[in-house]
Amino acid sequence: MRVISPSDDDAPDALAAYSLRLPFPSGPARARVLASIHSFSAMTRVGRIGLAVRMLLIFCSLLLCGLAQAASVLVLLSEPGGAYGEFAEALKNERSARGGFSLAVTTRSDFNAAALTSHDAVIAVGAGALRTVVQADVPTPVLSVLVPQSAFESMLTTGNTRRWSAIHIDQPFIRQVDLIRIALPEARRIGVLFDAADPERLQPLKNAVAGTSMQISSGSFTGESSLFAALSQVLDNADVFLALPDPQVHNAGTIRNLLLTSFRARVPVVGFSAAYARAGAVMSLYSTPEQIARQTADAIAFWMRERTWPTPRHPRHFTVSVNAHVARSLGLRIEDGDALRDKLVRQERLP
Repeated sequence: MRVISPSDDDAPDALAAYSLRLPFPSGPARARVLASIHSFSAMTRVGRIGLAVRMLLIFCSLLLCGLAQAASVLVLLSEPGGAYGEFAEALKNERSARGGFSLAVTTRSDFNAAALTSHDAVIAVGAGALRTVVQADVPTPVLSVLVPQSAFESMLTTGNTRRWSAIHIDQPFIRQVDLIRIALPEARRIGVLFDAADPERLQPLKNAVAGTSMQISSGSFTGESSLFAALSQVLDNADVFLALPDPQVHNAGTIRNLLLTSFRARVPVVGFSAAYARAGAVMSLYSTPEQIARQTADAIAFWMRERTWPTPRHPRHFTVSVNAHVARSLGLRIEDGDALRDKLVRQERLP
């Protein structure tokens, strides 16, 4: 086999015919093509490399533009405004900064299952939106956000992560236990309330404290009427009360009395939202809509690349808020939220 080099007389002809898959021209056209090829051959090695790099960058830009046009994501909100609206705006900002996909936003009241045929994926924001797409039974891939893990698992009976996945709103128990350990090093007994109909929900918390000096002081209830009797029993045997995102326990009708009862018992409460800390919890561990949106954009990028979702998981980014007034009233010295968050981040990075 003969290797063609630029110095061979027939090299330009052979190169052009092979590259273009066309008959080589004759006459004036032949002269112009040969002049161009000879000009390229005369370029320095650095010049040829520079031209090749520029052509590669142009190709990659065109490829990315094609991907952006191909990926259309529908954001379905349970309700307009509030945390759902904040999430939608934050995801729009992520999309503007990153590119790679287009967004359409609608609410559950305006949802039309037939419209999903024009979208490649759905972000269901809140339990109401998730329930809507589950009932629609459409084949479009769905990512659930701002929904507790228990609610997601109760609505989804399939393990098909290619179609269904989630970024849960609740924090992993190991992170909550670590926060208590760092902020309240004297605490040994963590009080919790759980629905008697779902005792298995406490197992991950028990796993999180296994191997530590901490214990779980739990109480079950069977309805709102038995809630505060169970709470009083738990507080009698707890150094700190961990609020779990259960709407039966924590709602507009119960949260004030729960916080007041805990304060009178001199038991600090660890909440799961900024509002909880403002209302009287000594501190809260939570993820903002902006932080969830950042992780959602990462999940969309993963889906575009792999054509499957990341497995369901808890938030990666999080915030700690401390109510310094309540801490002082309880005689506690607690670091500020940013310092506690930084310690948690370093703890999670340890091997």
